[in-house]
Amino acid sequence: MRRTLIVTRGLPASGKTTEALSWVAEDPEHRARVGSDEIAAMLHPHVLASDGAAYSSRYAEREQLVVNAAIEALLRSGVDVVCDDPFLLPHYLDAVRELAARCDAELVVWDFTAVDVEDCIARDRQRGLAGGRAIGEQKIRIQHQLFSAYEQVAAAEDG
Repeated sequence: MRRTLIVTRGLPASGKTTEALSWVAEDPEHRARVGSDEIAAMLHPHVLASDGAAYSSRYAEREQLVVNAAIEALLRSGVDVVCDDPFLLPHYLDAVRELAARCDAELVVWDFTAVDVEDCIARDRQRGLAGGRAIGEQKIRIQHQLFSAYEQVAAAEDG
């Protein structure tokens, strides 16, 4: 039976993880969630404890290696996977398409990019107040600006 790999696209606090957890809960024996937030906490908690000031591309590369390895191992073992990372830029989607093809898995994209940035900021703030890990308004706005700029360039190239 062909496995399914679901990836999410959207800003922090757009609902990606909530949806992923709900999907896994429907069939936890055959489904798993993989996300770089938990991998980052495992690989380099000292960087996250410093409010991310020391975060570099080296850390992001390590996270992606582990995320991809976990996804591949789960798919090959017969488990459907959802990865609730942002996947906002096309090169991330290209890499995951290759991974899905290598594992003969169907790739499904859940798109949360239409969630308003102000809603994401409000949800992130609520998550922080409730004791969860908040990303912060500034980081969400930066990701939104980068994604919006990419979308404008892509639209201009297509149009």
